Amino acid sequence: MAEHLWDWLKFAANCISEAGWEVVARTPDVLLSHRSCPWGGHLIKVESKNVFIQNAPTDSRDFFARPEVQAKFLGHEEYTFKEMDVNAPGDALIERTNAMWVIRLASVLFGDIIGPSFQERFYFNKMPVVSRHYIYKDFPQPGSVSYYETDSLWIARPLPIRNRYCVVAVFRTPKATWAPWASAFIRAFATMFQKAVERVFNTRRYQQMRAIDAKMYMILSMRSFHRGPPMIPQSDSDCSDCVTISAGLKLGLMSWTQFNAGKQFCLSEYLQCFMGHLGHKIKTYNVMDGRALVSYQCVVVRQEWDELKRSFFDAFRVQKAAYRHAYGGVSAPSVVQDASPHWDERARYECCEFKAPLEDSAIKTTVRKTFLEIEEDFKDSPKRSNSIGVLTCFV
Repeated sequence: MAEHLWDWLKFAANCISEAGWEVVARTPDVLLSHRSCPWGGHLIKVESKNVFIQNAPTDSRDFFARPEVQAKFLGHEEYTFKEMDVNAPGDALIERTNAMWVIRLASVLFGDIIGPSFQERFYFNKMPVVSRHYIYKDFPQPGSVSYYETDSLWIARPLPIRNRYCVVAVFRTPKATWAPWASAFIRAFATMFQKAVERVFNTRRYQQMRAIDAKMYMILSMRSFHRGPPMIPQSDSDCSDCVTISAGLKLGLMSWTQFNAGKQFCLSEYLQCFMGHLGHKIKTYNVMDGRALVSYQCVVVRQEWDELKRSFFDAFRVQKAAYRHAYGGVSAPSVVQDASPHWDERARYECCEFKAPLEDSAIKTTVRKTFLEIEEDFKDSPKRSNSIGVLTCFV
């Protein structure tokens, strides 16, 4: 896990509050402040209050492109960004360098230019630095989005005015203060930083990243398996609990058995196992942008799924016949593409938990003549529910 990640997540709500911060420079568009860091060192916060974003994303939580998408675009003389591994959508191991002028200036004003710590910090990395990058959506408050990388946290929140955002950048420095001569330049730095933020997030390249990011992943959801777990192909036709489906002869899928009978169903595991029986490998994830999905949903890379879905659905039609044969009845599991996400309420961590808006978490009631209908949430049922947001981080 990234160093101090949980410390940053616990502290995130403080990053969008003025309480506890000492203001150093203030203009109508930018605020620079600082304070001691609870886990050591010092924190510098630059709050760009009124950032205009041309062709802003429809969903304010899509302000930052995921790190694995940025890696496909970013890379030039002053800044490199290379994907090493993807742990989940919005969670990637990245190798990067950063010698941009605004970061160079920040390192001079606030960094420790003596000793190895200078190269290890977020500031001004001429040599490649490998670290985990994370996206957290709806955090630290609904509608906002956070981006964490080594010793820094970025938060974007929409403003009431269309296409306007407040962007907060918080960096940790090794020293509790800066040189006296630097004070004269801090106000100018804050203004330049605000302009750099507005320019970077408005470039055509970043707009392209957002467009690709919006279509990169797909959420799959399984429905209608109330009578038992879905079926999986079985190579051993002599097993005691197998059912035989003659319609699967052409595909070589005549024998079927229950998937992980007696265990909690997980679509991510089921899909990998199912595709493995068909001779395919597919990446599946049960976490997206820091939040765990319910067990009957998972995330796939859209391009990979498009290449394999025909093979999957051909075999899954045979699975439906096997399911009806095993359990009786006429209903059978179905897989919905591009489903809306439902977050797992149980996979929560106290340091990251937040409340959903009141209108989303309240019990809904409808009066019909003399009857009162109540909509309830079911934790294990593949029914739609009004789940509160959950943040999850995996080592």
